[in-house]
Amino acid sequence: MGPRVVLLALSLALSVQWTDAETRIDLGGKWSLTNGNKSITVPATVPGGVYTALMAADEIGNPYMESNDVNYRWVANDSWTYSRDFSMTKEQLASKNILLICEGLDTISTVTVNGKTIGKSENMFVRYEFDVKNVLIEGTNSISVAFSSAMKYALSKWKAHTAYDVPPDCPPDVQHGICHPNFIRKEQSSFGWDWGPAFAPQAIWKDIRIETFDCAVIRDVVATAVPWNKKFQVQPWAINITTYFELGSNTGCKGTVTAEFPELHVSHNATVVLTKRQTSFSMTFQVQNADTWWPAGFGAQPLYDLYVHFQSSDRPAENSTKSLKFGFRNVELVQEEVPNSKGLSFYFKINTRPIFIKGANWIPADAFQERIDRDRLTNLLQSLVDANMHATRVWGGGVYEQDAFYEICDRLGIMVWQDFQFACAMYPVGEAFLSSVTEEVVQQVRRLSSHPSVIAWSANNENEVALRQNWYGTAKNFSLYQKDYVTLYIDTVLKALNKENSNLPSVSSSPSNGPESQKEGWVAKDPGDPHYGDVHYYNYPADCWDVSVFPKPRFASEYGYQSWPSFDTLETVSQMGDWSLNSSFSQHRQHHADGNEQMMTQIKRHFKDSTSTNTTQKFINRIYLTQISQALCYKFETEHYRRLQSSIVNGEGMTMGAVYWQLNDIWQAPSWASIEYGGKWKMLHYFAKDFFAPLLASGVEDDKGTLSVYVISDVDRIFDGMLNVTVWSWDSQTPLQSVIKMFKQFNKSAEPVLVRKTSEILSTHCAKRQSCYLTFQVTGIQPQLASPINPFFLSSFSDAEGIKKPNIEFDVSKNVNNTFSIQLTSDATAPFVWLEAHGIRGRFSNNGFLMNQRKRVELFHAWENTTVDALTEALTVSSLMDIYQD
Repeated sequence: MGPRVVLLALSLALSVQWTDAETRIDLGGKWSLTNGNKSITVPATVPGGVYTALMAADEIGNPYMESNDVNYRWVANDSWTYSRDFSMTKEQLASKNILLICEGLDTISTVTVNGKTIGKSENMFVRYEFDVKNVLIEGTNSISVAFSSAMKYALSKWKAHTAYDVPPDCPPDVQHGICHPNFIRKEQSSFGWDWGPAFAPQAIWKDIRIETFDCAVIRDVVATAVPWNKKFQVQPWAINITTYFELGSNTGCKGTVTAEFPELHVSHNATVVLTKRQTSFSMTFQVQNADTWWPAGFGAQPLYDLYVHFQSSDRPAENSTKSLKFGFRNVELVQEEVPNSKGLSFYFKINTRPIFIKGANWIPADAFQERIDRDRLTNLLQSLVDANMHATRVWGGGVYEQDAFYEICDRLGIMVWQDFQFACAMYPVGEAFLSSVTEEVVQQVRRLSSHPSVIAWSANNENEVALRQNWYGTAKNFSLYQKDYVTLYIDTVLKALNKENSNLPSVSSSPSNGPESQKEGWVAKDPGDPHYGDVHYYNYPADCWDVSVFPKPRFASEYGYQSWPSFDTLETVSQMGDWSLNSSFSQHRQHHADGNEQMMTQIKRHFKDSTSTNTTQKFINRIYLTQISQALCYKFETEHYRRLQSSIVNGEGMTMGAVYWQLNDIWQAPSWASIEYGGKWKMLHYFAKDFFAPLLASGVEDDKGTLSVYVISDVDRIFDGMLNVTVWSWDSQTPLQSVIKMFKQFNKSAEPVLVRKTSEILSTHCAKRQSCYLTFQVTGIQPQLASPINPFFLSSFSDAEGIKKPNIEFDVSKNVNNTFSIQLTSDATAPFVWLEAHGIRGRFSNNGFLMNQRKRVELFHAWENTTVDALTEALTVSSLMDIYQD
């Protein structure tokens, strides 16, 4: 604990609004874009990229259309130069320091001002600052940013690395990708991935500006807080604020640093002397009465304005201010011995509370970053919370997301596991590469560490397991690649991380065995050992209805199955002739080897294929089947992990996290996502709302026919409850019988409440398993709670008997705020009822559900203005039996 300090009482001073005295000249807006041989010149918007500029100028069509990701490869193969003029005044030029600040250049570029080269870029994830004082003139100035082809650069770096191979050299052919992304510090998936296209964009993808100042400006502020005591309610916190300054050409600078929380009536200031050797300043003080920030579902997310202000002593008119929204919370990653098991636990405590992490992995929301705005991020992240999740993992093959992403996560209570951007590859460890990586880590950690949403860092994605399991033929020289691995991730990435910020947990890889990996030279013999750390699990040949195939890990940070997006989504990037699984379009769009075959194999285990003779309709029906199959697979696997949170089974279990692969899509294609490109929820996302519900009854049947029904609770208290197990016949909308079990549930646990032979539950009411199914629901009597009704299928649908083709009618009425009620009426039990509002963006309250009662009401939340008539015209309702001809 740091020393207690005297706090300044604030009164009228709190009403003062700080303003920056340094001048910022925004260079965003209109630029000109020219290719290498000057045959193409088009207007361009900055921030922005080459592809979107060419689209806006009608030089190219939609890059996502059909096979244009390959057809437009010439764009990535060319070199492109951005240029524009800007003005400088005599007063601005009089400043001692004038810097060009480039927040994001993607990726290899030469920057020229008034014909003079002032600097180069080689890392997409680094902010570049160039001294331009001596090259600027009064009046009109010119600037150009000349990009080189990233694919050519990566190839040249690979060719120059002659000592030994750094694999993989190229992505699999099925991905239609670009080679050697590991040789360039750029979004790795921009060279292609098994769910996305390869465009290798060139872009000024973040802000670019001129800054003028005399003394110093604040570049970054990192604030971390720890509780003054362990009650974690309204209480004192100790906050440390480190301010990082830019001095420019100055050798020294004096002034006053003030940090304040106006809402909390707290302010602290100190005198600082800055030099070239000391460009940062830290202060620690106490904050009273700050409410605690909690993940969604566990409490509120109070955020307080924090202002850090620098006032120069030498030049009183000069000042600089940085502001941010700050949340007070504490994070621990607990890795300790587990009773009745070997290995170590792996779970997070937020404000001393152990929390089962529920979430999905995040990939870039678009191949062109400039198209991702705050509204789009809000829609996707709100959808995550609306499906009862509270966490996401920013995957290591994309980008460190824009500020808006983390700000939205702060506000919504979404915990972020942040990977450093290395994925599925070995990497070179030359001095220049490591130096660039160090700067990348420093800048990103300073930018992101103050967000309460960020709870953990991982040095890479899957590179420990890739090395140990010889994914890329490294076994023949394992010790060499292990040395490189340690050099990059331990001696560079984690060293820089720990130097900057030791307040958040970190892991050396995902998956990894944590301390056990460290003991084994940071590359464990089995990085997927369920007794340690986190696990990634994929098993496409296995039957996902058989939960015995799933591992019992401490933490499941990746798992999943593919499905196709809806026909409405695909139709925007395809045309007649593309609409079958065997078309060239479908084969081109499927970047996962044997992906379509794997989906159909999983489907045919439990469903009959569509019998439609119309090619397009058969394609639409198969899309529907892939979404059903995917949703069920995730349901079975996720509930398996949730049931294990309080259990040790044969030395395994105590699972404390389920973060599935993946939340979102980067384009319109088959993938593991639960939300389609454009924001539409797949059936999986509707299922996630139920299987991640804070209170859930979940069943599992063993090979001896014993059914165990668990009550899974996130509720942070003991409660009395009632479990209702209901037997239904497929040919009736009236339940056959119910089994009621009263119980007392302990807080945050998963306990078997009813254990009984399935045959005893069915008794004489159901003669054959194939003709019946069960539903589970749990209600809390004190306090009053209710879980979703959870169906449990007793046979495959291909074997089920008594399912009729229902006649489902609907009636639409208007509610408020662009929300509509849909009254559904069915004359028979209907599995996987699917509502679709063709051409109207929005989502339903529930979808893909089992309708086993005559009437049901659902809501449609429109994301755009529409009417009852328009929605009625656009709405279709279907269910499983509709894909089979009579």
